[in-house]
Amino acid sequence: MKNVMKNATHIEGLLYQHKLSLKTSGEKSKNPGTQFINGTIDIVTDDAMTNIVTIHFTYVTAKTSKGNPNATFDALQNIINGTYGSVMEHGADKATKLRVDSAIGLNEFYSNRSGKEELVSVKRNEGGFVHVAQTLREKEDERNTFDVDMIITNVRRIEADEEHNRPEQVKVKGCIFDFRKALLPVEFTVLSPGGMDYFENLDASATNPCFTRV
Repeated sequence: MKNVMKNATHIEGLLYQHKLSLKTSGEKSKNPGTQFINGTIDIVTDDAMTNIVTIHFTYVTAKTSKGNPNATFDALQNIINGTYGSVMEHGADKATKLRVDSAIGLNEFYSNRSGKEELVSVKRNEGGFVHVAQTLREKEDERNTFDVDMIITNVRRIEADEEHNRPEQVKVKGCIFDFRKALLPVEFTVLSPGGMDYFENLDASATNPCFTRV
């Protein structure tokens, strides 16, 4: 197994809105009385303002684990106090351009929507580094990307459904890794014809898993 497993996302665009709050850790926490920021920011990555990407932050403190100033905390604090404007609060012309280098994580919870209680795992961008960007990449599809090492255990093609406006696609199922090398079950959707053929030709299955970079 590799020493370092790749799990990275890159998101850049205008700050669309946020749901951040400044909190203080309780007496029973590992570091009582520590201020931290928790919540989400939304970044719109395209000029048409239709593709909005959410990044979740669980626990961001003013100092890093090594005791150095945390630039991401400062950036999030500037979002909270309005120094960095958002599309929803200040308009697109005054919204701050941001660049976030994050990673894929899972929001896991139990749900009984199917009639029985089961664990649901939803992919999300988790944490990372937030920076102000002076400019954005010209190609919009380069403003929202991911790069992961993955164990693929299932690939299935789904035919197009015109009635529901669903194009032909391939679902790629398997596991990726977090920074602790813990397995995260995920599923990705492939829409490009060449990509669909590539993943099908891997012949990946539970008994014949394929380890690759996606």
